Amino acid sequence: MKPFFTTNFTTNFITNFTIKFKSTLTALALASVALTGCKDDMEYSNGNVASATLVWPEDGSTVELFNSAVATLDFQWEAANDAGAPYYQIVFYAGNRTTEIYRIAPAERQLQMSVPHRTLNVVAGLAGIAPNALGDVYWAVASAKGTVEDISGSRKLTLKSYQAFDDLPVSLYIAGAGAEGGTDVAEAPQFRETGKGVFEIYTELQANGEFYFTNRNTPGDGRIFTVADSFLVEADGAPATPLTVAATGVYAVALNFVTAEAYITPVTDVRYFVPDADTSTSTPMSYEGDGKWSLHVTLGNLTGSNNQYKFVANVGGTDRSWGCNAENGQGNPPQILEGDYFYVYQNPHSDNDAERARYAYRYMTELSNQAVDLTLDMSSGSDHYTHVVNVGDLTVYPVEQLNAPAANASVALSKVAGSSLSFSWQPSSGTSPMPKYTVVFYSDAESANEAGSILADSDGYEATATALHSAIENIAAAANIPPEGAGNIWWSVRTTVLAQSEMAATPPRKLTVTRLPGIPAAMYITGAASEAGATLGDALPMKKTADGVFEIYTQLATGDYSFVDGATGTPRQFSVTGGTAIVEGGAISAAAGIYRIALDFNTDVATYREITKVEFFHPWGGQRVTLTYTSNGVWTGSATSTSGWWSDERYRFKVTDNVEIREWYGVEVRNSPPTGSPDFYYMKEGLVDATGNTEWMSDNMDNNMWKIPDSCAPWDSHSYNITFSVKADEPYTHMITCN
Repeated sequence: MKPFFTTNFTTNFITNFTIKFKSTLTALALASVALTGCKDDMEYSNGNVASATLVWPEDGSTVELFNSAVATLDFQWEAANDAGAPYYQIVFYAGNRTTEIYRIAPAERQLQMSVPHRTLNVVAGLAGIAPNALGDVYWAVASAKGTVEDISGSRKLTLKSYQAFDDLPVSLYIAGAGAEGGTDVAEAPQFRETGKGVFEIYTELQANGEFYFTNRNTPGDGRIFTVADSFLVEADGAPATPLTVAATGVYAVALNFVTAEAYITPVTDVRYFVPDADTSTSTPMSYEGDGKWSLHVTLGNLTGSNNQYKFVANVGGTDRSWGCNAENGQGNPPQILEGDYFYVYQNPHSDNDAERARYAYRYMTELSNQAVDLTLDMSSGSDHYTHVVNVGDLTVYPVEQLNAPAANASVALSKVAGSSLSFSWQPSSGTSPMPKYTVVFYSDAESANEAGSILADSDGYEATATALHSAIENIAAAANIPPEGAGNIWWSVRTTVLAQSEMAATPPRKLTVTRLPGIPAAMYITGAASEAGATLGDALPMKKTADGVFEIYTQLATGDYSFVDGATGTPRQFSVTGGTAIVEGGAISAAAGIYRIALDFNTDVATYREITKVEFFHPWGGQRVTLTYTSNGVWTGSATSTSGWWSDERYRFKVTDNVEIREWYGVEVRNSPPTGSPDFYYMKEGLVDATGNTEWMSDNMDNNMWKIPDSCAPWDSHSYNITFSVKADEPYTHMITCN
């Protein structure tokens, strides 16, 4: 067999392989065919070479392809010009007529070429034509002299492809004296199946040692496959001409039994790559066999961006990043040293300063200054290409001493913003990787029932923890201490190193907690000054926007009102003193007006904004329609458009209060006419309009505006009815209809 030739393994072929790589492999093809990039990516000057004239096949021809070594299709063209003979290549494009997928060159400067059906079947596969199906490709002829190239016009060619093997193997092995497993087929390395009838393996091959492919690793009963006439074929017994490679080394072998393509690509260098901020380091890894490379390395300080790493492999003469599938690299380190975080994908590689860290993983900070064993696993033995970070045996040293709060301490919880309780302990001893700490709370002295936990300061690495009173309130509730009551919880410290942990060696400490008054689960407004009047059963609900946080848009009349946590029975009653402080009991004397009222029972703070105007706003020209308040958080209005209103049909709303003007726009990107779904009209309060006269919005929020329905076109010849609704018991929404 002739030596293999190096070329580029195209993106389309890899996509068919469905392997765990994002980009293309660089492969070594069996045929001496130059595959290139898309025509759209190349620019040529038309110097002293002219376009060839296509002769055959005719435009629109249809060819049924056959899996035969002698089946060919003749291509012919006329010379480009008389000023010397240029070189020619047949160029194939996908069905979109612009994406170049394949090139092939005739011998010397010939004006014709017989292209094997097997090659055309590969072209069909690259064009996305399924086996045994018809599909279109386009062909042209490129004429080149030196660096100047001209490509002729193209012709359509309809191909009926075939599946190269009717009986696709379901498993595949590489065997023979030149293979990694030797002549014993039971030891033959297995390929990874990356798609139906598509296989791939990373394996070592010996120079001039014979090898072949088989579907079974048991003696005597397997099918034998080899390569003949540059294509994958099934041999009757041992192949007449066994396969060999010229140089001993690791290769990527890719076989496609659907198209009969076979690619063998040398993998000449695999390195551990650290994209440091100032300079990158690259350390060769040792091939251990079975598609695995290894390296023992001592890590440095892994804080900040110093924790990034990936692998770089030279595949077919081109460096590739073997890393994660995120172009900008992983944003965070993993929580444990296993799982899909460590999956390996093949991506482009660049040594540019701004691109070195692309596709990089991150180490856990706990591994700072640790010695680790890295294994890059490109074998078929795992579900995905992956890598392993092995830190060896780990010993977790538990906390020996709790410092504060003291045993039997007490705390009365407060709603004052920022109120907190500090915990501290003696750090763990020993030389294991940097531990993380968690304060763990229990409802019993025996530590049988965990009631909650709080991560230590500095993302768990400090021997202190700051617990907000609001967090302790939740833990006390989980420990069944009643609201406003006093009860006991117990605390200890968990030390965690990677996935292993130990509780403190000293007994848990008791902490007596006096809880906050209960935070309401619901809230209503009632009283003579409220819209619903003084009858409790008619009280208007407030919208719950978060735990303990409520709001309502409503009108108040002169008189008294209050807030209650229920509309039946004997609910708890609340009022506001000093304009902002929520207190239990009492009533509020109202100043007549329309308000947005917000109550935060986590901080006992009330916020009032008096709504003075709600406007429908059309930013093209700044036209406005002032809406009228009706009741229960609803404003309505109507308008008749004038010439020029709807040069752009987008719109939003402006709400003016005694403090500022706020824009209201779509909950999601809308920038389109209505879809018929009610949620199209949902809205939210957003950016502050400092001038009250801004046509277009900042922060790219123009796309969150709505558009007038297409049924209202032309938009400047209708009158419109507009409803703006911020009812507490419904989604905030609006409606616009035309007459």
